[in-house]
Amino acid sequence: MLELFFCNVGDGDAILLREHRENEPDYTVLVDAGRPFVEPQNGSLRKEAIYFLKAAGVERIDRMYLSHLHIDHIGGAMRILNEISVGRIEALCFPPDGAKWLMPSFTSTDKPTNGLLHMLNIFRDLCRMAAAKGTALVPVREGAERLTDRLTVEPILPKATVIERQKRVFDALYRGEPVDEAEWFRASKERNVSSVMLRFTYAGRSILLSGDRYASDFEDLPIEPCDIWKLPHHGDPKSVTEPLLEKLSPRIAVISCQSDATAKKDRPNAGVIALLQSSAEFVLCTENKPLPTMRASTHNGVLVTIDEQGQITCSVV
Repeated sequence: MLELFFCNVGDGDAILLREHRENEPDYTVLVDAGRPFVEPQNGSLRKEAIYFLKAAGVERIDRMYLSHLHIDHIGGAMRILNEISVGRIEALCFPPDGAKWLMPSFTSTDKPTNGLLHMLNIFRDLCRMAAAKGTALVPVREGAERLTDRLTVEPILPKATVIERQKRVFDALYRGEPVDEAEWFRASKERNVSSVMLRFTYAGRSILLSGDRYASDFEDLPIEPCDIWKLPHHGDPKSVTEPLLEKLSPRIAVISCQSDATAKKDRPNAGVIALLQSSAEFVLCTENKPLPTMRASTHNGVLVTIDEQGQITCSVV
């Protein structure tokens, strides 16, 4: 049996996949790790990803995938590494040898460029900790790979131009080399569309985890339908288009979001929820915001199970 647990980490992503196998250890995958700190809120069950892993009795993670360099996706990874054995981490690219600590500007107030430096420092420290603990750092590669007898993963990479620009800019910054400001700004703003998407298959069922990659950026790909879809970008207006929804035709749509308003962000968007509900059998949020077709409620997360015959069940827990 495969369990998928979409953790309620507030405004962020952390998805735990565990295949329970007879007479063998469970195979465990974590996709993203939420924020380093999730502020408790009255009436909310949101918390850091590490607490969900500990409560589930996870002692080892075979693979951790980090979709892209935003704090709400990789911020909690260091705490997890400190507490739980991780076999390997996969991401689009990693810091070069000798990567320097990056200093933010003391004169510029530009958020995208200074924010990128902050995330590159976090990622540098995360990779150093992983290497010290014997965790393999493996760049994500295209092509389906069998993880177990029943569980397969197929990464869907960003556009080649985005990959090339990010690696060029990130490596130059890490080495202390000069970087064109326009390229620096663009690489920072492209972090969402640089998300590595993952398609898992189990017992004939398909699961698409799309990071924060905007729907318009991949709706033209020759992408196959899926049974379970984790929407990108927390269900905001950029997360879905009608052509993409028609192409994917998910039975279950899951949105990782929080119940209270986030400044300048519409997550999840009422129109997105209505569009999903017109197509998918189940539309579930890790935490419900009050919307015309959805009552406010809080959960620990969304649990989806697939048995060995491909039967799917889903619930909020």
